[in-house]
Amino acid sequence: MLTLHLTNGDSAASALARSGLPGDIVSWRDLLHDGPVPPDDDLGAFHRVRAEFLASRGWSNEAAAVSDFEQRDARLHDVSAGDEVVLWFEPDLYDQLQLIQILARFEGRGEHERPRLTIVPADCYLGPMLPEKLAPLYATRRAITSQDLVHGGVAWRAFTAPTPDDLLEVTNRLDREVTARTYAADDQVRLPHLVAALRRRLEEYPDIDSGLSRSERQLCEALSPGAIILGKLLTAYQATESWVWLGDRSFAWYAERLSDCARPLVVHTNGSRLIAPLRDTEGRGFWDRAVQLTPFGQDVVRARADAVGVNGIDRWIGGTHCTNAQYWRWDARTQRTERFPRT
Repeated sequence: MLTLHLTNGDSAASALARSGLPGDIVSWRDLLHDGPVPPDDDLGAFHRVRAEFLASRGWSNEAAAVSDFEQRDARLHDVSAGDEVVLWFEPDLYDQLQLIQILARFEGRGEHERPRLTIVPADCYLGPMLPEKLAPLYATRRAITSQDLVHGGVAWRAFTAPTPDDLLEVTNRLDREVTARTYAADDQVRLPHLVAALRRRLEEYPDIDSGLSRSERQLCEALSPGAIILGKLLTAYQATESWVWLGDRSFAWYAERLSDCARPLVVHTNGSRLIAPLRDTEGRGFWDRAVQLTPFGQDVVRARADAVGVNGIDRWIGGTHCTNAQYWRWDARTQRTERFPRT
């Protein structure tokens, strides 16, 4: 029998490798919260779309990304009945999107063709854990049920859909069906963090008042008191999240989007625009430079101006491509999305 551990990235994988637990380890490397995420019925096409986006940001070599995706998917394909796949994923949005992608893959298999699927009940970040702490957590893993696979599958298909309508409906339905919000609250629940993560995804649509996503709003609000260096701004932003999911590369890109536009909201203190480094070697000085809100940025934060109305939009949120011709906003008061331009 093969044991295959699937986890969110290299940090947790390294701790698992040093834990002494039996089995092979695969890191599920992809920032699914950024860039286009179309349906993955055609895996080859899906790999190319994701790899092209990651390469466009300088986060990976395109060929290397495709190769990594192919290798991890081959490992999933090779496990069969009699094997065990152990899922190690944290509560945050980054991990939960990876989790539903994996669950959707196994949902498509016949019941007698699937390996035994289990999930580690992590109400915590796994990457910083000491290796010796992982074995006790592993011992408490819970079996994934057919209903869990259905929940993961419908969530993944909704996330990759061309509009947010299905994602909103699925989030609300799971909110009613999966009532526990932590593993500790119910020793039977397997997906307690999924609802919060999906709702957090919906909050990345521009809001109804100012045209800022929640991440953009939190970034700008951290700048409202005055100029701050980017490294400290990242720390201040991350402190606003219940579960940190946005890493430094994505954060730098989000800051760039607020700066490299028709009317910038954020600039360096000398007035120049932020350009996120495309490679790690280019970023050494990036995080040490101070930035500030522009007067327009201050107006947007106070909902006296609208960022999308002025600067337009061209952004992928999962499978939904938001452009000036058609996009959606999030209304926090009603907890609903609204399509724009209004008809």
